[in-house]
This record gives sequence, structure tokens and C-alpha cells, in this order.
Amino acid sequence: MPVRRGHVAPQNTYLDTIIRKFEGQSRKFLIANAQMENCAIIYCNDGFCELFGYSRVEVMQRPCTCDFLTGPNTPSSAVSRLAQALLGAEECKVDILYYRKDASSFRCLVDVVPVKNEDGAVIMFILNFEDLAQLLAKSSSRSLTQRLWSHSFLGSEGSHSRPSGPGPGPGRGKYRTVSQIPQFTLNFVEFNLEKHRSGSTTEIEIIAPHKVVERTQNVTEKVTQVLSLGADVLPEYKLQAPRIHRGTILHYSPFKAVWDWLILLLVIYTAVFTPYSAAFLLSDQDESQRGTCGYTCSPLTVVDLIVDIMFVVDIVINFRTTYVNTNDEVVSHPRRIAVHYFKGWFLIDMVAAIPFDLLIFRSGSDETTTLIGLLKTARLLRLVRVARKLDRYSEYGAAVLFLLMCTFALIAHWLACIWYAIGNVERPYLEPKIGWLDSLGAQLGKHYNGSDPASGPSVQDKYVTALYFTFSSLTSVGFGNVSPNTNSEKVFSICVMLIGSLMYASIFGNVSAIIQRLYSGTARYHTQMLRVKEFIRFHQIPNPLRQRLEEYFQHAWSYTNGIDMNAVLKGFPECLQADICLHLHRALLQHCPAFHGASKGCLRALAVKFKTTHAPPGDTLVHLGDVLSTLYFISRGSIEILRDDVVVAILGKNDIFGEPVSLHARPGKSSADVRALTYCDLHKIHRADLLEVLDMYPAFADTFWSKLEVTFNLRDMGVPSHHPNRPQATKTPKASSSVAASQVQPLP
Repeated sequence: MPVRRGHVAPQNTYLDTIIRKFEGQSRKFLIANAQMENCAIIYCNDGFCELFGYSRVEVMQRPCTCDFLTGPNTPSSAVSRLAQALLGAEECKVDILYYRKDASSFRCLVDVVPVKNEDGAVIMFILNFEDLAQLLAKSSSRSLTQRLWSHSFLGSEGSHSRPSGPGPGPGRGKYRTVSQIPQFTLNFVEFNLEKHRSGSTTEIEIIAPHKVVERTQNVTEKVTQVLSLGADVLPEYKLQAPRIHRGTILHYSPFKAVWDWLILLLVIYTAVFTPYSAAFLLSDQDESQRGTCGYTCSPLTVVDLIVDIMFVVDIVINFRTTYVNTNDEVVSHPRRIAVHYFKGWFLIDMVAAIPFDLLIFRSGSDETTTLIGLLKTARLLRLVRVARKLDRYSEYGAAVLFLLMCTFALIAHWLACIWYAIGNVERPYLEPKIGWLDSLGAQLGKHYNGSDPASGPSVQDKYVTALYFTFSSLTSVGFGNVSPNTNSEKVFSICVMLIGSLMYASIFGNVSAIIQRLYSGTARYHTQMLRVKEFIRFHQIPNPLRQRLEEYFQHAWSYTNGIDMNAVLKGFPECLQADICLHLHRALLQHCPAFHGASKGCLRALAVKFKTTHAPPGDTLVHLGDVLSTLYFISRGSIEILRDDVVVAILGKNDIFGEPVSLHARPGKSSADVRALTYCDLHKIHRADLLEVLDMYPAFADTFWSKLEVTFNLRDMGVPSHHPNRPQATKTPKASSSVAASQVQPLP
């Protein structure tokens, strides 16, 4: 199965990025679509709802002039100025008196930022709201506070306006003044009152819409600075390819694939030669020789040094390699990559890359030689790298069989090195000489001589014999021509035979079953992929849609491994199915207020009826004119609702869309398209199933309908139906997420 790349297809990420950035800064803001009549609100965050006391359902689709927040003491000049800024697509900061839902009033500082698309047309407005009293409380300057409140327009007349003559000040050549409004610079990252304590007020005139001259300043270029989104966000509302930071390596790039294979070869070299070098090549003679001719006298030592350098370079590369996060997004930010690597494999990679033999070089003692041999085995931690890659080959039976054989041979090699080390350590202290090394020397006619360190069998003879013994012990009980004689050798032989019996039973005894199982998964994947490709070829599906089909198939396969989860669930008894469904939908049933107060039996009945669906970016969940037979609950991701390719609403986690089932006897038709902006997980329930369960629990039904708030009503209707317990759905004109240029509609 190919490497999971994450979502790399172009997608509209601007709005989703704005929402995530502002939510992280605890802002109170809303987003309005300039292409809709009255610039309808398409998104408001939780901070805005908490500030004013309104629910999201009551705010969505209202005009962004926020007339529902005004009251009897709200100055008309401030409202006119806000409307003027929206008509002229101008940046504006307005000090205005607003009313909460509970009728309490407070002074609010509103910052209006128009956003242009790549064609230069204003397509949305972002309005940020701040409680001015809280901002003033943060200021340490008392004189500045008195100055600000001296301009207060709270009074019986609602505002203080006075005519004024011409004078110096910014913008006086362009506007005539009729009202005096305090001006503050509001940055969405930090509001600095002290910075502007000496600034004078600016007075502007409310002029007719047809006389508004578009500002020459490029608002689009300033959006990034005003919103403080950072350099990773393109200040345009358009389809964007993912931004990859300079110097970052894609985890699926050809270079990374070649590098991984090179590291894999070096790991294999380390796994083979590190135990061999520690057991057979490190001796007093080698250490003394190296102390005479230098560290580079042994070619194997030089190779080990090069391998260590390569693994240090690999650590550096891992700090610059992208990865796929839990949202299936490719992460390329260097700091996030570094944090992810530190939390993962950095410690193991770092310990495995330390050149211990180089650090304790020229110590010149027997203990040092033994210590070098033991510390060198720490390089075997690099085998963990191989374990990381094995899962991508687990679908191929031939590869698994080859890996099993290599694992068996590698374990035999390690045991051979240990077998020789035991004999070599015991040989000088044995009387009589009954160890397997002395027996081998007698068989070959190469006896050991205490006065000649170079006497005895050669290194090749000793290694081949040791490997022969371990293979014969692992696969059988041995043939007796190489036999253990000392207690240490016998204990080790017992351990080898135990390991051999376990490996023989677990690997060789189940090879056919392993191959059959692995080949079946591979066959299913390739069969399904072949069907998809044949479908694409037969119907001549164009490339963008073809890429979406293939990406979704690979993404879904990585989630479920080709298993039909519904079929698995149906294999359990009904009582167990209800418990499983209750667990799968527990977050929805716990956090959605509509389900609060339901009995356990009611929740179990509802959980069985709910289904989960997964949608990739760009996938259309509901089309214009579809019958609204399903109610959707968003648990992850963001979606956009479009009319005629203009965004009319943006919904996120815990939002609900569909139609209020209780208000209509028959299902209606959708008035808009619903499309996923990111990877989305949704819970859905059919209308008939929901009504069936609520009919069985009539006591809970009334509570459910009163608490259920559909964030966006998709029903296409001329006259909205009335229900005493629910906020009324509003008729919204057609609109959408296209970036085509259009004029701003007049505001009332």
C-alpha cells in the first residue's frame, strides 16, 4: 500500500485558517459575505455569542450592520458610519453603544476589515468586537481614560454631533466632517491605547453610496498585517495549494525515498557487522595495533565512522521532513516538525548515532576493549527504523516471507557471535582445555599456543563454525560435531534450542497461513484499486475528479483497511450493537443540548439509528434540490454552504444542518449546496428513524424539539413555518464561495 501523503490537492483554506487563528486568540468576531444582499453573516464564533448572549442560530444570515444589537441610546451617527464603511468597502473602527440580548448596554469597539479576492473584488467583511470597558481597564494611564470617556455619547440625545470647519488632519481633503467620533487603532493581536494617546479625533461625512470613491490602498495586502495571521497565510480568498516552507523535505518526495533506502542499507550493515566486530574483531592485539597506527588503521573502523556520520545527517534531515498529522494535513512548519520529532524517535536515533568507540579511543585497557564491544551493541537500536517501515510492506506476502527469513538469519548471526564470545572468554581459564574453541583447533590441526596470541583457528573458521552450530541448534537439536562442553556453553545451548523451537513453531509452522492472510489483503486492495481505475478509464473521468477518487479510496483504505465496518457491527447481538453505537456516538450525545435529559434506553435507540460519514475536502454532501431526508451533526472539520457559488454560511464542530423536522410534515428540498472545506467527520440520522424513536419516547420528544437548534436550515420554502419553541428560520437569498467579482449590495 502506498505511503499516506495527507491531503495535497488544492482547497479553500482561507476561511478555515482565519477561524482557527482567531479562535486561538480568544477574539469575538463574525464574517459576512459582501456578495449577498445586506452582507449577510455567514459565520460567528463562540466568543461573539458569549459577548452578546445570542445563539449562533439567531445570528446567522442577519445583516452584518448588526441592527439587532442596537437600542434606543445607540447613536445614529455611529450606525451610519458603520454602514458607510461597508458600502465603501473601507477599513473602519467605530465606537458604538450595543445592547446584549438581556437588554444591558455597553460600549463596543468594532473593527471592520474588508477582504478582497485575487480579482480585486471585496468578497467578505471581518468584524471584530471588543468591550471598550475591558480595554480601558487594561490601560494604566488614568488621564487617557478620562480623555476617552470625555467623548462619551451616552445621554438623552444619543450622540453629540457638531459641525466643524476645515482644518488639518488626515483625510480632510477627501471627506467633509459632520460628526466627531473617537478613533483608535485596533490591531487584532494587541490593542495598545498608550500608543495613540496623543492622536486627535478624525471627523468624516456620511455621503451617498454613488459618491463613494474606492480607496487606492490595497486592502487585500493589508489583511495579513491587520489580522496578524502570519506569513503562512495567503491574503486572498482562493483555492490554495499547500505552502511548503523553504528547505523543508516532503516525506513522499523521491529524495526522501532514496535516502530512506540508503539508511535501510546502513541499518542492515549495522545489524550484521556491529555484533561481529564486537565479538570477533575487538581483541588486545587489535587495540594495541590501533593505538600504534591510529584510529584509521582498520578499514572497518573507518566504515563505522562514516556510518555514524550518515546517521547524524539523517537526524538533521528528520528535523526538516514533513509529516501527516491527525487531521491528514501535511505539516511543514519547522518548529512543529521539530516538536513532533522530539516527541517521537529523536532519543533512539540520537543514542544509536553516538560513536562510543571514538569517544573512548586510546584508553588502552582490557576493560575499555570490553566496554567498546558492549557499547557498540547500542547501534542495534537503529533496527527500530526498520520496524517503522515494515507496516507499509505488510500487505505483500512475498515481502513478509523474505523478512521472516532475514530475521531468522539475523538472529542466528547474533547467537553465533554470543556463542564465540562465551568460548573466547572462558578459554584462558579452562583446565583442561575442553571448550569448543580448543576442540575446533584440535580438529583443524591449529592448536592454541599460550605464547603465541595469533595461534589457533582463523577468524573465518571460528565464525563459520559458530554460525553452523547456531543454525543447526535453531532448526534441530544439532549434529554433535560441534557440541557444548562447559556449563556456560550448555546453558547457552539450552537457550538457543528454546528460541529455535519458538521460532520454528511461530514462523515456519505458520508460513502458509501468514502468506494466505497477507496475500488476501493485498489481493483485496489491488482488486478494489483496479475496479476504481477501470471505472475511471471506462467513463473517461477527467484528471481533477480522478485524483479525488483515487485519494479518497486510499484515504478510506488507510482508515478501514478495506473492511466494511457496518458488516462487522451487524455480526454482534442487538444489545451489544447498541452499546457499541453508544460508544461511537458518545461525544455527540453528551455535548449536544438536545439530547440532555434523555433516558438511557432512548439514547441507545438513537445511537443505533445514527450513522457516521467521512468527507474529504471538496466533497459535496448535499446538492441543490436534494430531498432533505437526513439531519447532520458535525463532529470534526469545517463545511461551507453555497448558493450560486457564493458562501452563505460556514459551519464547524458541533453545528447542525438540515431542516427542522418538527416543523414540516413532509421533507423539503435543499436550497443550497453543502461542501466540505477540510476532512470532516459527521453524524447523520434519517428523518424517519428520528421520528420513529421520538414516537416511542413522547415525554422526551417535546424537550428534544425545544432544545434542538438547527444552525442552518437548508429547506427551500417560500413562507417559513412557525413553532413556538424554536427560533424562526430566515429566508436567505442565493449566494456562494466563488471568488468572482461582484458589487456590494446596498444596506438599509
